[in-house]
Amino acid sequence: MKNSTAITIRATELLADLRAVGISAGGVLIVHASFKSLGSVAGGPATVVRALLEAVGPKGTLLMPTFADPQPDGHFHVATTPSRTGAITEVFRTHSGVVRSHHPTHAVAAAGPRAAEFIVEHEHTSGLGINSPFHRAALAGASLLMIGCDFRAASIVHIAEAVAKVPYLGRVWHEGYDRTLTVVSPDGRRTLVPPRDPPGCSAGFTAVQMAMSERNLLRQVRVGRADCWLFSARDALDTALSLLQADPAALLCRRPDCPLCPRARAILA
Repeated sequence: MKNSTAITIRATELLADLRAVGISAGGVLIVHASFKSLGSVAGGPATVVRALLEAVGPKGTLLMPTFADPQPDGHFHVATTPSRTGAITEVFRTHSGVVRSHHPTHAVAAAGPRAAEFIVEHEHTSGLGINSPFHRAALAGASLLMIGCDFRAASIVHIAEAVAKVPYLGRVWHEGYDRTLTVVSPDGRRTLVPPRDPPGCSAGFTAVQMAMSERNLLRQVRVGRADCWLFSARDALDTALSLLQADPAALLCRRPDCPLCPRARAILA
């Protein structure tokens, strides 16, 4: 029935799918998601958020990226700057009980008993570096669910670049990510956050997906009408590290129009 585009998916069906693929209560779960990939969902992205929260339960912790491009005025408002990483993440960041890290470009939203532990002092490290929220969650045994997207959206791979200290890190970046930004907390406090190793291109991260598949570390599953990947965040981090140890250019893409990876290769050379 799920192949019929006429069917509207409800929260109970999403929850049943999540439990069927192995999302269990009490764990730590990172989610990257494309809402459109799920098909028609009754209640929209809010239904997906509720299903994910119910799947991890009150003793589990759910994390999502709520990244933001550098704002024209240089100010990132923790409470109000929208997430650029999809409709589900935008609804999640405004959900009751959800807290958001204070990083101006790579803020992470989290809910659950370990939420504060994972997001605290994110503004004092790089957005996707050592001791960032996703790194802490990976070390805590988090599972990672990619709903309707592949490893080009897997932020955990950027953390491997930071752990491996690849020579191009902090030397190539997307436009606008090389300036000090101001974080405005919900209570109005302002913190200046200088750029620290802003992440670069992720188009080549499918190399990690291929390596994990070869090592039987990936599960391809179905949630709603979306093709999904479920795996250990730590396994993804370790796999990416192994690729970088063998070849520091392993995660760089081959797109001729990429503004970053050719420069990164020149640095490695």
